[in-house]
Amino acid sequence: MKTQLLKISFGLYMRPKFRNVITHSVGVCLLMLLFAGVAGAADSFGDPFEKGKLQNPNWEWQNEPPKWDVGKTREDHLYIDSEPNRNLWAADASHFLYQETDTDIFDVETHFFAKWDTSSGVNGLVVKSPSDDNWVTIKFWSRDAAAKGHIQYQTKQAGMGPPDIQWRFGDWGDVELSLRLKKEGDTYTAWYKAAEDKDWVDIGEGEFELTPPLWLGIYAGVAAGTGNLEVEYEYFKDNLNPFPVEPGGKATTTWGAVKAQYRKAHKD
Repeated sequence: MKTQLLKISFGLYMRPKFRNVITHSVGVCLLMLLFAGVAGAADSFGDPFEKGKLQNPNWEWQNEPPKWDVGKTREDHLYIDSEPNRNLWAADASHFLYQETDTDIFDVETHFFAKWDTSSGVNGLVVKSPSDDNWVTIKFWSRDAAAKGHIQYQTKQAGMGPPDIQWRFGDWGDVELSLRLKKEGDTYTAWYKAAEDKDWVDIGEGEFELTPPLWLGIYAGVAAGTGNLEVEYEYFKDNLNPFPVEPGGKATTTWGAVKAQYRKAHKD
């Protein structure tokens, strides 16, 4: 009888303390997950282009444009006002925002709005090997009112194999598109999505060898000697290692989710 009573009283006495231990442990685990997420963000290529500045600390500019901003011209977008003679074809003179990497695999995408009045402008996704002076790009080539523009999948002065995607994007001088580029070793796959498309449209695969380190990112430029091209990138998304703030909602953060779970654990 004594033993049974001791067990009961011991259980009643320990239950609140045990609950406190559990809730504290949950909080610690959640905080550990948070810090792991923050560390992971440093390895992500992603950036939601919000809060008035570049969120990913790894960005660098090649040919930084005189006029660019995050959030000032269009809320939660990276804006680039392109200069003339900034082509990406026989050479790379583009305004190129990049991150250096030696990865053998990535899957990135972006969504943008472009407005132009020029015979030739370029923007899109590119991965470049500075030591090779070569690259793989999925490019929107904005053109004059007759040709309008189309999507190209290229290396330096050459195509990757699949044909260009001809104009089907609405009015000349104004376009909304999403582009996606995946690398697996020396194999590259590209997709695009117009404003009215629900799913990615497969452009195709191509094989091309690039020597690391590589520069991966987005670019813009007026390829012609005159004219203008303004590009607004909504995000740069890393599909393999997402940035903690996702472009879908752009308000829900890993930190906010952790804090909510931590408070709930300490209430119960």
